[in-house]
Amino acid sequence: MTHRLNEKVAIITGAADGIGQAIAELFCQEGAFVCVADINETLGMQVVESLIAKGGKAIFHKTDVSDIDSVNNMVKATVESLGEPNILINNAGIIYQNDSPLNTTQAQWDKSFNVNLDGMWHCCKAVLPYMENAGKGSIVNIGSVVGSAGNAGQANYAAAKAGVIGFSKSMAREVASRGITINVVAPGFIDTDMTKALSDDQKEAIFKDIPANRLGEPDEIAATVAFLVSDGAAYITGETI
Repeated sequence: MTHRLNEKVAIITGAADGIGQAIAELFCQEGAFVCVADINETLGMQVVESLIAKGGKAIFHKTDVSDIDSVNNMVKATVESLGEPNILINNAGIIYQNDSPLNTTQAQWDKSFNVNLDGMWHCCKAVLPYMENAGKGSIVNIGSVVGSAGNAGQANYAAAKAGVIGFSKSMAREVASRGITINVVAPGFIDTDMTKALSDDQKEAIFKDIPANRLGEPDEIAATVAFLVSDGAAYITGETI
């Protein structure tokens, strides 16, 4: 069986559950060596144990992406245990739901940007030198459809995810000549813990704008991400899917 990501080293943030976990599982199936980076040590270790039990090669590193030192330590541990990273998936995220932007606290606003936007930058900054030295690499930043469409009650999250798109398009232009691709996957509403808090009325309103009339599955997002970091997508960069 051909593995598209055979022995490539991948760092996936926010990989202890949801979309990140689905990406980690598919990457291991595709032959990648995976660092599961997450602030939740209990769930993260469970994911890694499951990956190893299925024949994958993976490590866990407790990581707060909003802390540059924590990120640097995670990347160092990855290099020492798995090798220099070829792939980076910036998936870690946090969301605050408020009925009005006026009810968003300064702490919530800052935390949303620290994790969703600063965290992505910290990881890129730590990983890009390895990719530049190798003359190749793939980065996928997980955005959100609300980053371009907006969503009531999520101004903090939407603003940060809009920043993810702008950052990614700019960085893609800067590093393309060095053999590095940077793309965004901006999911709609996916069946994860983040959407389980939605009320039936909210889901009904959302489904009106979704042709499939259902929530997406984490595995469906993982499949798109896996393609974008494969050799078959080496000419695709600066795009938002």
